[in-house]
Amino acid sequence: MDIEKLQRFNSAYEGEYPFLQELGSQWARSKPLEGFRILHNIPLTRETMLKLEPLYLAGAELTVTHLKLPGLAPKMECADLLREAGADIELDHDRISGEYDIALDCCAQIPSMKNVTIRRGYVELTQSGTPAYSKLNTTLPIYSLDLSKLKCLEGMFGTGEACVRAIKQFIEPELSGRKFVVFGYGKVGRGITRYLSREGAEITVVDSNPTHLEHAAATGHATERSAGSPTLLEAINDAFAVITATGHPGLVQELFSPSDISDDVHLINMGADDEFGEGFPISRVAANKAPLNFMLDSPTVMFFIDPIFAAHNRCCEHILAGGASGFTALPAALDMPVVEAWSKRYNIDVSDIHY
Repeated sequence: MDIEKLQRFNSAYEGEYPFLQELGSQWARSKPLEGFRILHNIPLTRETMLKLEPLYLAGAELTVTHLKLPGLAPKMECADLLREAGADIELDHDRISGEYDIALDCCAQIPSMKNVTIRRGYVELTQSGTPAYSKLNTTLPIYSLDLSKLKCLEGMFGTGEACVRAIKQFIEPELSGRKFVVFGYGKVGRGITRYLSREGAEITVVDSNPTHLEHAAATGHATERSAGSPTLLEAINDAFAVITATGHPGLVQELFSPSDISDDVHLINMGADDEFGEGFPISRVAANKAPLNFMLDSPTVMFFIDPIFAAHNRCCEHILAGGASGFTALPAALDMPVVEAWSKRYNIDVSDIHY
């Protein structure tokens, strides 16, 4: 692997990523992953190239692939650059085989790779993959970044900002006074409502958790329980758009038939899975049911995901150090201390981080 080719490519990136840069500097000296095989499965974007650099500097033997998700294509300039640099890159999951020490995963896709064996441990990036990993029958350590306050920097702040940015770019630039129905008031849903509110949108929050609904109401949003009620359907058909962010595949179809929802309502999925359901044609949902922000050149602004990407990488050291067994949260040293450092650096109040 010609690491200098990747470094030259990354040096042209416009944006801050101090956490990954610090990690790269440390690992270039200590080489903690020398000789270890790592399978890396997250969306292949321009930002992902910044994440890969410290892993190569650490001496890891990387196989790079791309998240398998309908409507989500890899950034081919990145794939081409990696191939030119001599990286082991395979975009077809069915063609990946062999033994790896560590899986750096997204949406719990690596355990489904039939010809892959993981020997030392897994690190999962997303909420969508966390339930699958929590049920995985293994004694190997599995770190879930979703079980951390750190992930809120991306899930709440970053994804919320990106969702609204994508709506304004691909659907409608003026959102003031527009009505939105947002399914889910966890990290992602809370962030989406936060940034929609800044645009002057009117929001109805749908959730099954009474505490979430109380919080949404206290923030000034209308609320509806997640059930197939006439009032919820009325709110949907009166809305400019419906946004799903629940982590529950097929939720909308469980509540309403696709024919119940007006064709005038924009449907936007912000989960990794299809939260509308198979009854809704792909063409009916924005971005062919992929998360809408994945259509952007920068699906999430880098300074939101920089510390999360660094923590995803740093978990490799914790796996190799031993001690953990089974499904667990992000190591404490990689959680609140990093959140506080990020908050201080960018002078952003994180007191309303929410689960």
